[in-house]
Parts: sequence; C-alpha cells; structure tokens
Amino acid sequence: MKKRVLAIIAGLFSITGILLSQSFADVVIEYNSGVRCLNNQAYDSAYIYLNNTLSLSDVVGTEADDMVKTAKEQLVYVHYSQASTLEKRKHYSEAVPLYEETVKLSKKFGVKEDIAVKAKKRVVFSSMFAGQTEFKKGEYDAALGHYDKVLSLQPSIYKAHQGKGFVYEKLDQPEEMLASFAIAKDMATEKGDQKVIGQINSSINKYFRGLIEEELMMIDPEEEDYTFLIDICDQALEANDNNAFAYYNAISAKNKQIEYDAAIEYGEKAIKYAADFDEKLRSAIFYELGVAYQNTVRYKEACAAYEKVTHKDFFDKAEKKMMTSNCQ
Repeated sequence: MKKRVLAIIAGLFSITGILLSQSFADVVIEYNSGVRCLNNQAYDSAYIYLNNTLSLSDVVGTEADDMVKTAKEQLVYVHYSQASTLEKRKHYSEAVPLYEETVKLSKKFGVKEDIAVKAKKRVVFSSMFAGQTEFKKGEYDAALGHYDKVLSLQPSIYKAHQGKGFVYEKLDQPEEMLASFAIAKDMATEKGDQKVIGQINSSINKYFRGLIEEELMMIDPEEEDYTFLIDICDQALEANDNNAFAYYNAISAKNKQIEYDAAIEYGEKAIKYAADFDEKLRSAIFYELGVAYQNTVRYKEACAAYEKVTHKDFFDKAEKKMMTSNCQ
C-alpha cells in the first residue's frame, strides 16, 4: 500500500515537473514571438505575446524571473518603438499617448529608465507638432489641449503660447488671443527670436486692422465721432507699438478733431518705426504729421515731414502743402 502511494506521489511530481517544464517552454515561445513581432513592427501582436509571457510566468514561478524582466523591458520598448514610428509618419496625436505609456510602464516595472527619459522629451515634441497639425485641420479644441500639455511639461516653450494665440484668433476670442501672444512675445524677446516676434505682430496688426476698417465704415460723415476709432488704435498700439495702420488712423483722426498736439505725439512715436513701414503708409503718416506741424506753426518740422512723402497717392498733396509752409 505504501509503495503504491509513493508511486502515485512520485508520478505526481513527475507530471508537475513536465507541466512546469512545458509552461516555461510556452513562456519562451511567447517571448520569442513577441520579439519577432516587434522586429517586424507588428506592434499590436507584440503586446499580446509579451503580456502572455508575463501571465504564463506567474504560473512558472521563479524559474522565469529573468524572462519576466526581459519581457517587461521589451514591453516598454514596444510602446516607444510604435510611438517613434508614428511620429516619423507625422501621426503626432497618436504618438503622444504611446510615449506617455512608455513612461508609465518604465516606472511601473522599474526598467528602461533611459527610454523613459527619451519618451518624456518626445511627448513635448510630438504634442507641439500635434497642436500645429490639429490647428491646420480646424480642430481647435484638440490643438489647445496639445499646446497646454506642452506648457505643463515645459513652460519655457513660448511657441506653444504663440500657437494658442493663433487658435484663439480663429475662435474669435481676442482677450485670450492677446494674452497668449503677449506671453509668447515677451519670452521670444528674451531669446531674441525676431521671426516669432514678427509673426505675432503680423497677426495682431491684421486683427486690429479689421477692427479699425470696420469702425471707419461706421463713422457718420455728418457727425464725425472718432472716439471709438482712437480707442481701437490705442489698443492696437498697446498690443504692438509697431503698427503703421494704427498710427496713421490715430494721427489722421486727431487732425480732423483739430487736436494737433495729440496728432504730433502719435506721429513722433511712429517715426521710430518708419523704416519698417511700407512706402504708402510711411508717406501717409509723414503727410498727416506735416499737417499737424503746419497747423501748430512748426513750419521747419512740417517741411521735413512733407519731404519724406514719396508715394504717389500723397506726393502731390505734400508738395502743395510745402508751398504754403514756405519750404525751400
């Protein structure tokens, strides 16, 4: 009887050994299949095989510890590789969550910290490009989400603030637009990034030009009231003090209100940026400034202003004014 029991027990140990051996072999098969899929960029299949490796390893026990560690490393790498592939294909919105999952798995498993560091950097990069891509597609809420993610991870990236400004411009949210542009412009100024500053100023000028032109159309010619026009010009110049169209309309409005000293004040501020203005607006500004000087009996300054008028639309008028100002 005892021999029979021992024989049964021995048989059970033998079967258990076979099962364990077979399970470990299955672990190896699943792992190798996962690596093969990873190398072939069949990422979804690689996830399945590598997760199966971890599940089977729980049954096998300590014998599979090395395999478990390696499988965990490969799972981290699978996510990073797929994210990198998507990024290269410019599928930035899809790459971002995979880079984030790379970081999470690295922390969870305690492996591949070097890959996690790279993934964190790529989250910022891909989020920035995802914001630009979604903006071009007209997906403005999605674009804002990506830009906000960039800034939450790396607040020094001022182009994300610039991107938000562009989005708010499209959404017709001027306060938010100007606030975002102001932050971006200040940071770009610190870095000496003239390209970004120029892009922001161009957007600001375009926005306020529309408002100024709209207000000009609404002014009653019989009861000319330039109060709102001046206010808009002031807002435009506060947002960007290098705005030729705002200067011209402010000077012109002040001349029409017979507030020549105020017109001169605007004009003398504009002179600092005259080299940046196109010929027509530059000539328009100098013509109006000459009118203001002439009406305050500052003929020398008036003549100097008129002499700088070169555009055909104002040249003849400036010459006539020079004749009445005793210019030589």
